Amino acid sequence: MSERQLAKVFRIALFISIAAMLLGANAVLAQTGPLSNLRVKDLRTTRVTIKWDAESFISEFAVYYQRLGTDELHYAGGTTGTTFSIKGLLPYTSYQIKVLFYDEIARAEAAATITVRTAAKSKEPAADRSEVTPPTTCPDLPPMVAVSGHSMLTQCRMVDQSAIGRTDVIEHDVIAAVDIWSEVTNRVEVCFRNEGTLVFLDAAYTPRKLMPLLSFGRDGMTCGLVNRAGTVVLLREPMQLDQPIVPVDPVTADPVPTAPIEASIVPLDNCLIKLVETLFLRAAPDGEIIGLVWQNSEVPVFEINGHWYKVEFEGRTGYISRYFREVLRGGCG
Repeated sequence: MSERQLAKVFRIALFISIAAMLLGANAVLAQTGPLSNLRVKDLRTTRVTIKWDAESFISEFAVYYQRLGTDELHYAGGTTGTTFSIKGLLPYTSYQIKVLFYDEIARAEAAATITVRTAAKSKEPAADRSEVTPPTTCPDLPPMVAVSGHSMLTQCRMVDQSAIGRTDVIEHDVIAAVDIWSEVTNRVEVCFRNEGTLVFLDAAYTPRKLMPLLSFGRDGMTCGLVNRAGTVVLLREPMQLDQPIVPVDPVTADPVPTAPIEASIVPLDNCLIKLVETLFLRAAPDGEIIGLVWQNSEVPVFEINGHWYKVEFEGRTGYISRYFREVLRGGCG
């Protein structure tokens, strides 16, 4: 299976996952059709072996995995069989595993997803477990916080200023903050038993993008709704959010100035870059996700538009973040 085919299959699986999330569905997709009954065959501290059923016309599969609470999707490998082992995992850690296929002859495509947790180091290896999912931690938060509308897989934890990591937020007197990850539906309500201003640090961006969060009162609490992973922060002092977010260079960790690049669109005619991370391909700057551009891909850049590059990848034109690349040729800004 070529990288182009893998990318196509994953894009379809990504759109299915987003649609399921918006409908409030479980993180584990319905396992029906030509690819079904995805299960765990062997579960150890750093390795998971999965098995599935498939129709005879399917000749090859692609396996991906992602640690819950992170945005990094990893390609584990391809196989022509119906059993696969993923190695090098962390002990007692939850992962989401996807198995995908695309058949050129039958023009068929499908994906199956399972969530597992590796065994702890102090325990015997677990085997023959169809699925292990961590219980939600949202009901276990302190009394000062209440989270509702979460699913069985939603995870929550209180975080301090060091986890927030943004001085512009901390300077406005943080009262409390809750980190939410794993499965987040389109109506998770976070309420604090204090008055203040709510902001949201979106985990879909690196570094996390600061966004205003519309708040409302409920039973004497300050509440807001979120539909994605991130950190909900209650501030004692309101803060202005009309200023551009300053990104951080992934190599030097230095702030990247925004003023010069926000002024206008800058055309480029000889820029070639290599990605150091897998990035979303978007229809417009900060717009709809239309695909992925894989790590280590070499792509031409046609213009700079604020924090975004306009690129072409696999015959499709779109926008990617500017800050996760290595310049191979030309002046790329």
